Amino acid sequence: MCTALYREDAVDEEINLRKISKTVRELHQNPCKGLIIIFEENAVIAGYSILIFYWSNEFGGNVLHIDELYVKPEFRRRGIATEFFQYISRTFKDQIVAFQLEVTPSNKTARSHYQRLGFVKTRNVHLRRKNLI
Repeated sequence: MCTALYREDAVDEEINLRKISKTVRELHQNPCKGLIIIFEENAVIAGYSILIFYWSNEFGGNVLHIDELYVKPEFRRRGIATEFFQYISRTFKDQIVAFQLEVTPSNKTARSHYQRLGFVKTRNVHLRRKNLI
């Protein structure tokens, strides 16, 4: 499903099985950093999400970054993502102060859905640099 996400919604970095395995291993060994949630419908895997926790001085608490969210095409428009957001809101209500996610500007369907759920475009732009050392 990870590779399917990146095929549908290309980003700057190539995804490969080595990176995926490294992520699974890291979160398994360090659950305080985050977790992976698998979505099921009638005992069939329908999608997944990778959640990463970090402390924000600006918000004065933990932020839950939704690093990846993917619902298989045949399961879309069934409320799975909406139920997922309700679930994490309840589950982490006393542990986090905000949610954060990224969406590709061209993915208008996802962006519209996130906005209906209360997500707003931030004023700041994310900048990134690879570690050069």
